[in-house]
Amino acid sequence: MKRNRWPAKAAAIVIALCLTAGVMSQTVFAGADSPAPEDYLAELPEATFVVLDGAPEGVPATPEVTDNRQTVPLYVNSGETPIGQCDIINGVPYMNASAFCQALGLPVQVSVGEEYTVTGTGLSLSARGGQPYIICNGRYIYVEGGFRLGDGQLRLPVEILVNCLGVTASWDQVNWRVTVRSTGLMPLVSGAAYYDENDLYWLSRLIYAKAGGQPLEAQISVGSVCVNRLNSDAFPGQDTIYDVVFAKNQFDVAANGMIYMEPDETALLAAKLALEGCDLTGGATYVSEVQDGRECLAHFGELYFTAA
Repeated sequence: MKRNRWPAKAAAIVIALCLTAGVMSQTVFAGADSPAPEDYLAELPEATFVVLDGAPEGVPATPEVTDNRQTVPLYVNSGETPIGQCDIINGVPYMNASAFCQALGLPVQVSVGEEYTVTGTGLSLSARGGQPYIICNGRYIYVEGGFRLGDGQLRLPVEILVNCLGVTASWDQVNWRVTVRSTGLMPLVSGAAYYDENDLYWLSRLIYAKAGGQPLEAQISVGSVCVNRLNSDAFPGQDTIYDVVFAKNQFDVAANGMIYMEPDETALLAAKLALEGCDLTGGATYVSEVQDGRECLAHFGELYFTAA
C-alpha cells in the first residue's frame, strides 16, 4: 500500500481547516498572555505540528512580534500560564526532551552514557552525538537542522517531539508562542510493528547495490527515490517497494543482479530513515551516476538525484 506521510505545514491549509470547522477566532492569534483555546488544536489531526505565520483577512494579530527572540513560552491545552520555554534556533522552536514530556504529564527518566536516553511509559527516545537522527521506540527519525546534546539535556525541534509523542502543537510566529495539546498522548508505534519486513528487505538491498560505501545522505536519497515513486501517481502499478525496485528498465542493479547482495548496517539504517519520510532531495524520483538532462535536485557522493 502507498504510505501517507506527515501533513503539510502550510499555514494557509491550516487556516482554511479552522475556518471550515468554525473554530477560528481572534483568540487564536491573541497576545502572549492569552493562550490559543484547546478547541482550536482539537480540530487538527493527531501528531501534527502546524506553523501559523499570519492571521487570515479580518482576524487581527495583536500584538505582532517583530523582534528576534531567543526563547518563546510553551503553553499546554487552554492553560493561561506558560509551563516552559522553547529555544529558538535558526527560527525553529526547540525544547529539552525530558522537560517537554513532563510538561505533557509523562514522567520520564534520563540516562546519560554513550547515548542520551529518555524513557517513560510507552516511550524510549535516544540520541548519540554526531548522528543526524534519533531513535524513538525503535523508529529512526532524521532531525533536519540537528539536535543539541549537552549540559545534561537533549534539545530537539518541537516538531520532532510532537511526532514522537503523538500530540498536536502550533508554532505561532505572529505572537511567538508554542501551544501543545496534551490529550490523546500516544507515543510512536514500535519499529518492529511499523517497518514491513519485505519493504526493508528490498529497499536496503537497492540502497546497498546503488550507493553502498557512499555518504549516508546519498544512501538515504536512493531510498527516498524509491519511496517517492511509491507515493507518486506518475508511476502506476508500483504499489509496493518490490514493485518499484523491479519495475521494468528502471534500476540497473535489479537487472544485473547486484540487488541480491547482502546490505550492511548503514544501508539498513538509510532504508528505515527513508521509510520514515526523510527526503533530502526535495522529491527526486530518479537517481543516476551522471547528469542525464533531467532537473537535478540534489547531488550526494557520486550520485545525482533528479525529477522528470
